[in-house]
Amino acid sequence: MSSSARDAATTTYIRAGVPGAVPVLGHLPALVRDPAAFLGGLSGFGDLVEVRLGPNRLVVPCHPELLRQVYADDRTFDKGGPIYQRFRRVLGNGLATCAHADHRRQRRMLQPEFRPERLAGYAAVMTREAEQLAGSWRHGEVVEVFPACYRFTLRVVARSLLGTEAPDALADRLQHAFETAFAGALRRVMLLPAGPGYRLAVRTLRRTVAELVRDRRTGDHSGEDLLAGLLAARDEDGTALSDAEVHDQVVTLLLAGSETTASQICWTLRLLTRHPQVLSAVQAELDAVLTGGRAAHWADLPLLPYTARVLTEALRLHPPGWVLLRICTREAELGGRTLPRGSQVLLSPYVAHHNPRIFADPGRFDPDRWLPERAAALPRWGFAGFANGPRQCLGADYARAEAVIALATVLARWRPVSAPGPVDDRPARLTTVLRPHRLRLRMLRR
Repeated sequence: MSSSARDAATTTYIRAGVPGAVPVLGHLPALVRDPAAFLGGLSGFGDLVEVRLGPNRLVVPCHPELLRQVYADDRTFDKGGPIYQRFRRVLGNGLATCAHADHRRQRRMLQPEFRPERLAGYAAVMTREAEQLAGSWRHGEVVEVFPACYRFTLRVVARSLLGTEAPDALADRLQHAFETAFAGALRRVMLLPAGPGYRLAVRTLRRTVAELVRDRRTGDHSGEDLLAGLLAARDEDGTALSDAEVHDQVVTLLLAGSETTASQICWTLRLLTRHPQVLSAVQAELDAVLTGGRAAHWADLPLLPYTARVLTEALRLHPPGWVLLRICTREAELGGRTLPRGSQVLLSPYVAHHNPRIFADPGRFDPDRWLPERAAALPRWGFAGFANGPRQCLGADYARAEAVIALATVLARWRPVSAPGPVDDRPARLTTVLRPHRLRLRMLRR
């Protein structure tokens, strides 16, 4: 028996139901009203807690050992269930949403496109786009940060992974389609009408992606972008991905490679405006490496450890992937509770990241908690900025590189400050990615 299994067998876990559920809706009103406050308080009730989302009862593991059991055993705790099916109607059956039966094959076929030598090529695109982003502002300009970051990340993913340009009009169309489609799916989960634009948004998303794939199929396939790799990929028996499978992977890549990283960059900029001493330390590191305010490159990444720690700490405080759903494919025991087949489990990086038994003083912005010697003392399964276990994000290194290159290139030239007017630091409601409700910053040239 492994040490973790022995610990699990001898630990007494605190199990509890979360109070405050209302008839029919359960905890949905609290989750919609303030998702950060609701999720951030769950670990205070116990190690394994139960919440009600409409007619659905879900258990939420908060203890690192229980998180390990769920993350590591993706056969027992698989992606699926009635809530997940609503999101599959938007994303399809790509790598982020497929069940265990399809996951290994899909991951194996995509894995070669994220090798370090490929990432270096993608990073060149990140640098060009980051330089364009940093050069697009005027001194004193007030910037709506999320739309600007979203267009940047979508151009990067389109150019580096799909081998195509992504003009602002396309970026805006995709952003609106993603937001409307996922908001509609979330509203249906929460027993609300999906809204009149939901079906149109899903059709727009599918049609736009189909056009991108068709244009790439009829064009030059000799490039080294990820879509070319997908079109050329073959399974062990020589089978290629079907058109539907390629479509679903592209939708997944567009979402995972754009909105999540844009959100991380936004939250990081917001935190830096609230912690000027950390901003000064970041810019001191950048001044020593990016002489003359030049853009950051792939080769600079090992030289920017503090900038990377700042981004990791922002990812801990505001993980874009704030809820991950699992369903029990067979009867399982978790935290001393027997879960029947079909039981639903809610994995929340936000819950774990704000658990004081995992992270000391979890509400404090402390980039140095990620110094190697301090990070080594943290529970292995406590941090899940890119999920964990067999389903950990395949593009995690891609996303880390993109965030560092973007943040470094922007801050080498600009000092962000809060724009005049009221500040709303709450996450946006009814979004699958935890992003700021609205973030307006004034950019001052350094």
